[in-house]
Amino acid sequence: MKYSRKKLLLLFWLLLLLRMETVLAQPMTSTVPNLPNFDLAKYNFGFYLGANITYFTVNPRNNFSNFTYSGDQILDMFADSARVINIEGKGGPGFVVGMVSQLRLSNHLDLRFVPGLQFGERSLNYQIESYSRGDTLMTTRRKNVISTFIDIPLHLKFKGDRIHNFRPYIYFGPSIKLDLATQIKKKDANMNELRIKLNIFDVAFDAGVGFDIYTNWFKFSTQFNMTYGIMNILHQENNIYSMSLQSLHTKIMQLTISFE
Repeated sequence: MKYSRKKLLLLFWLLLLLRMETVLAQPMTSTVPNLPNFDLAKYNFGFYLGANITYFTVNPRNNFSNFTYSGDQILDMFADSARVINIEGKGGPGFVVGMVSQLRLSNHLDLRFVPGLQFGERSLNYQIESYSRGDTLMTTRRKNVISTFIDIPLHLKFKGDRIHNFRPYIYFGPSIKLDLATQIKKKDANMNELRIKLNIFDVAFDAGVGFDIYTNWFKFSTQFNMTYGIMNILHQENNIYSMSLQSLHTKIMQLTISFE
């Protein structure tokens, strides 16, 4: 499982490159480009899919390593007391599907509404020093967090000049995220397995680059974007994992392809 993320992204890139090679292999000598009036339509619709890696931006509590926890705060450690030495966030692979709706504002500017579902998994690794009956033990605890977002973004898309069947663009804008997989209202069935819980609502900022390729039948696009969460999504609870954190923010790296 150590290389699953790399394998997933490599496979996605290979499939994308194979598709691009097929499209770009079409003769460029024709004086008439494919779908010459496509970008003159007031509205365009389509769908997209892709792969992502979801991270946490981790902000530990000030002087977090100086705090000692005990009792109900460390139920899953079977120790008298413990303290956190280090906290590290790890990203995990996921995927995204959604729809594209686009309003033409001018020859070089579009307004895009691209709602979708984002699936991802990320984790927090805690290096913990625990104390039990006079003995000291160094352990690493991994807390996995699965998220399923309803993603509601609104983007401005700035397009460069079309070069035959190719057109680059950049885009940015806000997005609202609702985490359907949040555990915030659920009680831990096993009190010996403490979990990190996240708030359901988040606001983020998206920015990305991409390019459109015009075929004989449709417009094929690929894009890369970064998403940065603005709100603190940590749901604070009385345990060592939550109380050692000041805040958590979402960060997503995403590669998508779309068809319009």
